[in-house]
Amino acid sequence: MIFAPFFVPFYFISDTIPSMQGATQPSSMIRMSTICINGCDIVVEEKNIKNMHLSVYPPEGRIHISVPAQTNQDKIRLYILQKWPWIVEKRNNLTRYTRQSARQYVSGEEHFWRGKSYRLKVVPDKKSQVIVNGDYIELYVRDGATLKNKAHVLESWYKADLNRVLHDLVDKWQAKLHVQLDTWQIEKMAARWGSCCKNKRKALFNLELAKKPYHCVEYVVAHELAHLVEENHNDKFQNILFANLPNWQSIRKELNEFTI
Repeated sequence: MIFAPFFVPFYFISDTIPSMQGATQPSSMIRMSTICINGCDIVVEEKNIKNMHLSVYPPEGRIHISVPAQTNQDKIRLYILQKWPWIVEKRNNLTRYTRQSARQYVSGEEHFWRGKSYRLKVVPDKKSQVIVNGDYIELYVRDGATLKNKAHVLESWYKADLNRVLHDLVDKWQAKLHVQLDTWQIEKMAARWGSCCKNKRKALFNLELAKKPYHCVEYVVAHELAHLVEENHNDKFQNILFANLPNWQSIRKELNEFTI
Protein backbone atom coordinates (compact mmCIF):
# COMPACT_ATOMS: atom_id res chain seq x y z
CA MET A 1 0.00 0.00 0.00
CA ILE A 2 0.95 3.58 -0.26
CA PHE A 3 0.38 5.93 2.50
CA ALA A 4 0.11 9.32 1.27
CA PRO A 5 3.48 10.09 1.80
CA PHE A 6 5.46 6.87 1.50
CA PHE A 7 5.16 5.83 0.12
CA VAL A 8 4.71 3.56 2.85
CA PRO A 9 1.02 2.77 2.93
CA PHE A 10 -1.42 5.15 4.50
CA TYR A 11 -4.70 4.18 5.88
CA PHE A 12 -5.12 3.54 9.46
CA ILE A 13 -2.05 1.68 10.52
CA SER A 14 -2.09 -1.04 13.09
CA ASP A 15 0.09 -3.63 14.68
CA THR A 16 -1.23 -6.72 16.43
CA ILE A 17 0.65 -7.75 19.53
CA PRO A 18 0.22 -11.13 21.20
CA SER A 19 -1.34 -10.99 24.64
CA MET A 20 1.08 -11.41 27.51
CA GLN A 21 1.49 -14.51 29.52
CA GLY A 22 -0.25 -14.08 32.84
CA ALA A 23 -3.02 -11.81 31.54
CA THR A 24 -6.32 -12.67 33.15
CA GLN A 25 -9.22 -14.12 31.21
CA PRO A 26 -11.21 -11.49 29.26
CA SER A 27 -14.64 -10.46 30.40
CA SER A 28 -17.58 -9.49 28.19
CA MET A 29 -17.48 -5.86 29.34
CA ILE A 30 -15.68 -3.14 27.35
CA ARG A 31 -13.83 -0.58 29.43
CA MET A 32 -12.18 2.56 28.08
CA SER A 33 -9.35 4.49 29.74
CA THR A 34 -6.45 6.73 28.79
CA ILE A 35 -2.78 6.51 29.64
CA CYS A 36 -0.03 9.01 28.88
CA ILE A 37 3.31 7.79 27.53
CA ASN A 38 6.08 10.11 26.33
CA GLY A 39 3.64 13.01 26.38
CA CYS A 40 1.06 11.24 24.19
CA ASP A 41 -2.43 10.32 25.37
CA ILE A 42 -3.25 6.75 24.35
CA VAL A 43 -6.76 5.32 24.46
CA VAL A 44 -6.88 1.86 26.05
CA GLU A 45 -9.87 -0.33 25.26
CA GLU A 46 -10.30 -3.46 27.35
CA LYS A 47 -12.58 -6.05 25.79
CA ASN A 48 -13.14 -9.73 25.13
CA ILE A 49 -10.15 -10.43 22.85
CA LYS A 50 -7.09 -12.66 23.07
CA ASN A 51 -4.41 -10.38 21.59
CA MET A 52 -3.30 -6.80 21.94
CA HIS A 53 -3.96 -4.62 18.90
CA LEU A 54 -2.15 -1.29 18.55
CA SER A 55 -3.41 1.27 15.99
CA VAL A 56 -2.45 4.74 14.75
CA TYR A 57 -5.29 6.64 13.09
CA PRO A 58 -5.24 9.51 10.59
CA PRO A 59 -5.21 12.37 10.22
CA GLU A 60 -3.50 13.48 13.43
CA GLY A 61 -1.94 10.17 14.46
CA ARG A 62 -4.27 9.27 17.33
CA ILE A 63 -3.01 6.16 19.19
CA HIS A 64 -5.39 3.42 20.31
CA ILE A 65 -4.70 0.02 21.84
CA SER A 66 -7.19 -2.79 22.38
CA VAL A 67 -6.23 -5.27 25.10
CA PRO A 68 -7.69 -8.38 26.74
CA ALA A 69 -9.87 -7.45 29.70
CA GLN A 70 -8.05 -6.92 32.99
CA THR A 71 -4.59 -6.89 31.42
CA ASN A 72 -2.08 -5.40 33.85
CA GLN A 73 -1.42 -1.74 32.98
CA ASP A 74 2.34 -2.11 33.47
CA LYS A 75 2.34 -4.78 30.78
CA ILE A 76 0.34 -2.50 28.48
CA ARG A 77 2.88 0.28 29.00
CA LEU A 78 5.77 -2.09 28.39
CA TYR A 79 4.36 -3.28 25.07
CA ILE A 80 3.62 0.26 23.93
CA LEU A 81 7.16 1.33 24.78
CA GLN A 82 8.56 -1.67 22.90
CA LYS A 83 6.55 -0.53 19.87
CA TRP A 84 7.38 3.16 20.29
CA PRO A 85 9.73 3.41 17.26
CA TRP A 86 6.96 1.89 15.14
CA ILE A 87 4.42 4.37 16.54
CA VAL A 88 6.71 7.35 15.84
CA GLU A 89 7.30 6.19 12.27
CA LYS A 90 3.61 5.76 11.52
CA ARG A 91 2.64 9.07 13.14
CA ASN A 92 5.29 10.85 11.08
CA ASN A 93 3.89 9.23 7.93
CA LEU A 94 0.35 10.24 8.77
CA THR A 95 1.13 13.86 9.63
CA ARG A 96 3.51 14.56 6.76
CA TYR A 97 0.87 15.86 4.35
CA THR A 98 0.21 19.45 3.50
CA ARG A 99 -3.57 19.74 3.61
CA GLN A 100 -5.84 22.27 1.96
CA SER A 101 -8.37 24.05 4.08
CA ALA A 102 -11.99 22.94 3.58
CA ARG A 103 -13.21 23.99 0.14
CA GLN A 104 -16.22 26.32 -0.06
CA TYR A 105 -16.73 25.95 -3.84
CA VAL A 106 -16.95 29.65 -4.56
CA SER A 107 -15.61 31.57 -7.54
CA GLY A 108 -11.93 32.48 -7.22
CA GLU A 109 -11.10 29.54 -4.94
CA GLU A 110 -7.98 27.50 -5.78
CA HIS A 111 -8.47 23.93 -7.00
CA PHE A 112 -6.03 21.46 -8.55
CA TRP A 113 -6.30 19.17 -11.55
CA ARG A 114 -3.56 16.96 -12.99
CA GLY A 115 -0.88 18.74 -10.99
CA LYS A 116 -1.80 22.30 -11.95
CA SER A 117 -3.52 25.05 -9.97
CA TYR A 118 -6.77 26.53 -11.29
CA ARG A 119 -9.27 29.11 -10.14
CA LEU A 120 -12.82 27.96 -9.71
CA LYS A 121 -15.56 29.77 -11.57
CA VAL A 122 -19.09 28.88 -10.46
CA VAL A 123 -21.57 29.34 -13.31
CA PRO A 124 -25.38 29.13 -12.75
CA ASP A 125 -26.84 26.70 -15.26
CA LYS A 126 -29.59 24.11 -15.52
CA LYS A 127 -27.11 21.45 -16.60
CA SER A 128 -24.47 20.34 -14.10
CA GLN A 129 -21.04 19.92 -15.66
CA VAL A 130 -17.36 20.87 -15.32
CA ILE A 131 -15.26 22.46 -18.05
CA VAL A 132 -11.57 23.39 -17.93
CA ASN A 133 -11.15 26.73 -19.68
CA GLY A 134 -7.65 28.21 -19.61
CA ASP A 135 -6.70 28.85 -15.99
CA TYR A 136 -10.22 28.22 -14.75
CA ILE A 137 -12.23 25.19 -13.75
CA GLU A 138 -15.78 26.19 -14.63
CA LEU A 139 -18.35 24.53 -12.40
CA TYR A 140 -21.86 24.67 -13.87
CA VAL A 141 -24.58 24.08 -11.30
CA ARG A 142 -28.13 25.24 -10.80
CA ASP A 143 -28.62 28.63 -9.22
CA GLY A 144 -28.69 28.32 -5.43
CA ALA A 145 -26.86 24.96 -5.38
CA THR A 146 -25.62 24.03 -1.92
CA LEU A 147 -21.99 23.43 -1.03
CA LYS A 148 -22.78 19.69 -0.95
CA ASN A 149 -24.29 19.82 -4.44
CA LYS A 150 -21.30 21.68 -5.89
CA ALA A 151 -18.84 19.34 -4.19
CA HIS A 152 -20.67 16.32 -5.61
CA VAL A 153 -20.58 17.65 -9.18
CA LEU A 154 -16.87 18.47 -9.01
CA GLU A 155 -15.93 15.20 -7.30
CA SER A 156 -17.90 13.21 -9.89
CA TRP A 157 -15.96 14.96 -12.63
CA TYR A 158 -12.65 14.25 -10.87
CA LYS A 159 -13.59 10.59 -10.47
CA ALA A 160 -14.58 10.15 -14.13
CA ASP A 161 -11.35 11.80 -15.28
CA LEU A 162 -9.18 9.73 -12.94
CA ASN A 163 -10.98 6.56 -13.98
CA ARG A 164 -9.90 7.12 -17.59
CA VAL A 165 -6.29 7.72 -16.56
CA LEU A 166 -6.17 4.72 -14.26
CA HIS A 167 -7.75 2.42 -16.82
CA ASP A 168 -4.80 2.90 -19.18
CA LEU A 169 -2.17 2.83 -16.43
CA VAL A 170 -3.49 -0.34 -14.79
CA ASP A 171 -3.48 -2.10 -18.17
CA LYS A 172 0.06 -0.88 -18.82
CA TRP A 173 1.47 -2.01 -15.48
CA GLN A 174 -0.34 -5.32 -15.42
CA ALA A 175 1.41 -6.16 -18.69
CA LYS A 176 4.72 -4.74 -17.50
CA LEU A 177 4.78 -6.71 -14.24
CA HIS A 178 2.95 -9.78 -15.61
CA VAL A 179 0.24 -9.53 -12.97
CA GLN A 180 -3.54 -9.29 -13.05
CA LEU A 181 -5.98 -7.50 -10.75
CA ASP A 182 -9.46 -8.91 -10.33
CA THR A 183 -10.82 -5.47 -9.57
CA TRP A 184 -9.81 -1.91 -8.75
CA GLN A 185 -11.75 1.15 -7.69
CA ILE A 186 -11.46 4.80 -6.73
CA GLU A 187 -12.31 5.93 -3.21
CA LYS A 188 -11.95 8.96 -0.98
CA MET A 189 -9.14 8.03 1.39
CA ALA A 190 -7.98 9.99 4.41
CA ALA A 191 -4.30 9.17 4.49
CA ARG A 192 -3.02 6.98 1.69
CA TRP A 193 -2.66 7.27 -2.05
CA GLY A 194 -3.57 3.65 -2.67
CA SER A 195 -3.61 0.12 -1.35
CA CYS A 196 -3.53 -3.41 -2.73
CA CYS A 197 -4.69 -6.72 -1.30
CA LYS A 198 -2.64 -9.48 -2.88
CA ASN A 199 -4.99 -12.28 -1.78
CA LYS A 200 -8.09 -10.57 -3.19
CA ARG A 201 -6.16 -9.11 -6.13
CA LYS A 202 -7.91 -5.83 -5.48
CA ALA A 203 -6.48 -2.29 -5.58
CA LEU A 204 -7.88 0.98 -4.26
CA PHE A 205 -6.81 4.41 -5.49
CA ASN A 206 -7.33 7.74 -3.77
CA LEU A 207 -9.69 10.15 -5.54
CA GLU A 208 -7.19 12.92 -4.72
CA LEU A 209 -4.90 11.46 -7.39
CA ALA A 210 -7.09 13.25 -9.96
CA LYS A 211 -5.39 16.44 -8.78
CA LYS A 212 -1.82 15.11 -9.15
CA PRO A 213 0.51 14.96 -12.17
CA TYR A 214 0.27 11.97 -14.47
CA HIS A 215 3.71 10.60 -13.53
CA CYS A 216 2.74 10.65 -9.84
CA VAL A 217 -0.43 8.69 -10.58
CA GLU A 218 1.64 6.21 -12.56
CA TYR A 219 3.99 5.75 -9.61
CA VAL A 220 1.05 4.88 -7.34
CA VAL A 221 -0.24 2.34 -9.86
CA ALA A 222 3.22 0.80 -10.23
CA HIS A 223 3.64 0.69 -6.46
CA GLU A 224 0.32 -0.99 -5.79
CA LEU A 225 0.58 -3.53 -8.59
CA ALA A 226 4.10 -4.41 -7.46
CA HIS A 227 2.42 -5.72 -4.31
CA LEU A 228 0.93 -8.50 -6.42
CA VAL A 229 4.51 -9.71 -6.86
CA GLU A 230 5.85 -8.89 -3.39
CA GLU A 231 3.50 -8.08 -0.53
CA ASN A 232 6.04 -6.43 1.78
CA HIS A 233 8.10 -3.26 1.40
CA ASN A 234 11.39 -5.13 1.42
CA ASP A 235 14.46 -5.12 -0.85
CA LYS A 236 12.72 -7.33 -3.38
CA PHE A 237 9.81 -4.90 -3.61
CA GLN A 238 12.11 -1.90 -4.07
CA ASN A 239 14.13 -3.74 -6.71
CA ILE A 240 10.93 -4.31 -8.68
CA LEU A 241 10.31 -0.57 -8.67
CA PHE A 242 13.92 0.30 -9.51
CA ALA A 243 13.87 -2.12 -12.45
CA ASN A 244 10.65 -0.75 -13.90
CA LEU A 245 10.51 2.85 -12.68
CA PRO A 246 14.10 3.90 -11.87
CA ASN A 247 13.18 7.40 -10.62
CA TRP A 248 10.36 6.21 -8.34
CA GLN A 249 11.95 7.72 -5.23
CA SER A 250 12.06 11.23 -6.66
CA ILE A 251 8.47 10.87 -7.87
CA ARG A 252 7.41 9.69 -4.42
CA LYS A 253 9.07 12.73 -2.86
CA GLU A 254 7.32 15.05 -5.32
CA LEU A 255 3.94 13.43 -4.69
CA ASN A 256 4.26 13.78 -0.95
CA GLU A 257 4.93 17.50 -1.27
CA PHE A 258 1.55 18.12 -2.88
CA THR A 259 -1.45 19.14 -0.83
CA ILE A 260 -4.05 16.46 -0.18
